[in-house]
Amino acid sequence: MIYPGRCHCGAIGFTFETLRAPADWSIRACQCAFCRAHGVLTTSDPAGSLAFQCADPTRLERYRFGLRTADFFLCNRCGVYVGAAMAGEHGRYGIISVNALAPLPTELARPQPMSYEGESAAERGHRRQERWTPITGGV
Repeated sequence: MIYPGRCHCGAIGFTFETLRAPADWSIRACQCAFCRAHGVLTTSDPAGSLAFQCADPTRLERYRFGLRTADFFLCNRCGVYVGAAMAGEHGRYGIISVNALAPLPTELARPQPMSYEGESAAERGHRRQERWTPITGGV
């Protein structure tokens, strides 16, 4: 199944492809200050694929914080966070913001609070390469 998502104004978005039903997705609620401030719920599928789109490249804001290991994609017009991407040993990997899905699936798994506090950059990269979705195109 293909699940599209986008920011509120439509300037940036993604296409998330997975064979998993939304009720079987791992929904994560990171407890860092950035994610809590944005009400972020994320998901990914290492067996799926992800492509980010940018209808208006001037609206794409790449934000890095903490260990600076990934780009977090926000729209600088409407402020919506749509997902993140990182480069790994075997390509690029990403996550999506579940709240940016359009339409939002009705049958979602319950979010699980997550804390990645104390991870080294290497540990974080390894975890993400195992859990995040391979990026097949886009920004």
